[in-house]
Amino acid sequence: MYNVKVYHRQSDAALIVDNDGKIVIKTGGSIVPDSETQAAHIADVSTATVAWTTAEKGRFNAALAALEGVGILATS
Repeated sequence: MYNVKVYHRQSDAALIVDNDGKIVIKTGGSIVPDSETQAAHIADVSTATVAWTTAEKGRFNAALAALEGVGILATS
């Protein structure tokens, strides 16, 4: 029996990703809103910013990189 991990739910227009399922965004691909445009680039948090710890800056910058990696944020 074949078990589908990513599917369109019949009751509405939702795309469902089940446990162990994933969606792979290939190089050049992107995830975009209704406007079909990427969100503007957000610059990394500078090491000079004193309000956050180094670890917090690193986590924030990693999240930005992940959003850029799947095409949600522009890279520059």
